[in-house]
Amino acid sequence: MAATDYDAQVKELVDAGNYDEAISVLNMLEDALLQSKTESLREVKMQKAEVLFSEKKYRKAMDLFNEDDLHAPPERVLALYPPVISGKLSKWAGKEKDGKAAETGGATPRASAEVQHKSEDAGESTTSAVGGFARYFMGSQRKSAADAASIMSVKRDASDATDSKETPDSPTDTVDRPLEGKDLLKAVLELNSYLAGTRARLQRVIDPATGSLKPRDTAPSEDATDRFLRTSQNESEAQLQEKLQGTFRLIDTTLFRAYMLSQPSLASSLFRIPNFCDPDVVNEKLVEQDRYNELIDFFYGKKLHSKALALLVKFGAAAKPDERAPALLHGPNRTIQYLQNLPASQIDLILENAEWTLRANPGFAMEIFTGDTENAESLPRGRVAAFLQTVDKGLETQYLEHIITELEDTTPELHNRLVELYVTTLGGMQRSKGWDLLMERFIRFLQAPNPVYSLGKAFSSIPRNDASFYEAQAVVLSNMGQHKQALEIFVFKMQNYAKAEEYALLYFGKIP
Repeated sequence: MAATDYDAQVKELVDAGNYDEAISVLNMLEDALLQSKTESLREVKMQKAEVLFSEKKYRKAMDLFNEDDLHAPPERVLALYPPVISGKLSKWAGKEKDGKAAETGGATPRASAEVQHKSEDAGESTTSAVGGFARYFMGSQRKSAADAASIMSVKRDASDATDSKETPDSPTDTVDRPLEGKDLLKAVLELNSYLAGTRARLQRVIDPATGSLKPRDTAPSEDATDRFLRTSQNESEAQLQEKLQGTFRLIDTTLFRAYMLSQPSLASSLFRIPNFCDPDVVNEKLVEQDRYNELIDFFYGKKLHSKALALLVKFGAAAKPDERAPALLHGPNRTIQYLQNLPASQIDLILENAEWTLRANPGFAMEIFTGDTENAESLPRGRVAAFLQTVDKGLETQYLEHIITELEDTTPELHNRLVELYVTTLGGMQRSKGWDLLMERFIRFLQAPNPVYSLGKAFSSIPRNDASFYEAQAVVLSNMGQHKQALEIFVFKMQNYAKAEEYALLYFGKIP
C-alpha cells in the first residue's frame, strides 16, 4: 500500500509509452517532489520526439527537439539519421546498408531507449549526466503498469494526443533501418529547422567569424541556452570554447550535408557567411557532384587560398574547357577576380599565380595591381614592380606610371626605375605614333614639379647625341638650374625657336 515516489511513477508512464501523461505530471509537480524535474522533463520530451520521428512525424519531432527549454543535443538528434547526413554519429555508421539490422519495432519505447544509448555514446562531450528520473529510467527494471494506476487518468495535452497512440500493446513489424528515398528527404528538410535553431543559439555565445567566446551573461539565473550548452563551473573558458567550436563544426557540416541532399543550391549561401564546415567533408561532397565553383567559394571563405587557386589554374589554364567544371572557370578571368580579392598579406600567392593571367589577358590582369581597390593600393609596390619586370617591361612601366602619377608614390628608386624604362623603351622603338605618345609621357614626367628622381642619374642615362632626346635633356638641365644650357639646346640643337622663346620668357623674363 506504500505510495510510489514520483520519479518511479513517471518512469512507469514512460515505460508504457505514455509520454504525454508523463510530461503533464512533471509539469504539475513541484521541483522539490522530484530528484531533477528539469532533466526528467527534458528526457521525457526527447524520448517522445524520438517516437514521433520513428512514426515519420518528422516536423513534430524536430519542433519538439528544437524547443527552447529542451533543445536536444545534436548528437542525439543526428543519431536518428543515416551516415550520409550524420556521418559517424549515425547509429548505423559502420554497419552494412543491406538491411541486416535486427527488427526492433522502431516506434516502441525500447527502440527509443536504444537510440538514446547510442546517441549519448556518440555525443558524451555535449551531454551531461542526467539526474533523478533519467538515471532511474536508464538503470532500473520495468515495473507493472498497475503500480502507476493512481496517475494514469491524468489528462493528455490536447495538442499532442494524436501523437502518442503507439504503445507496447500495439507493436509494429517495422525493421530498424536507416531512412531512404522520400522519407529521408522529408526528414532532412525538417532537420534544417533544428540545425538553424541550434546555430542561432550557438551564435549567442560564440562568434562564428573568430571562433572566440562572447562575454558571458552576468545574469545569475541559468537560461535555456546555458542548459543546452551544459556549461559547468569547473569548465575553463578554453575548454568551453573548444567544445562549442566542435559543436558548431558538427552543426554546420551537417547543415551542408543536408543542403547537398535536399537543396544543393543553398550550399553556396552557407559559404558566404562565417562557418565551421569541415573542409574535408565539403571538398569530398562538392567534388563528387562537380560543383567546383561552390568549392572555390568555400575555400575562399576558409582562407584556403592555395587550394582554391590550384583549382582555378587547373581549369582556367587548360587548353580546352573541362566538361566537369562550369564554363566560367575556363580562361584567366575567374582567377583574376579571385586574385583581386586577396589582401596584401597574400602577396606571395598573388605573384605566384598572376603571371599566366598577365600573359593570357594582360589588360584585365593588370587590374590586380592597378585597380581602384584597397587591396591593389596596399600591395608592396617594390615587389610588384620587380615581378612585372620579369613578365613584361611594358606592364612594369604601366604600373609605375599608375602608382607615381595617380597614387603619388614618392619612392626615389621607383622614380629612377621609370626614367630608365622610358629611356630604354624609347631607344628600342621605331619612330611612330606610339613612340610620340610615350615620349610625351616621358617629358611630362620629367617636368613634374619637385621631381623625386635623381637628376644626375636621369641626365647621364639620356643619350647625348640622339636628337630624339634633346628636349628631355633640356628639361633635366632646367630642373638642375642650368637654364642657359637648356636654352642652347632649344635654339641650336633643336632649332625650335617657339619653345626657346617660351622657355626664355619663363626663366629669364625676356628673350636674350
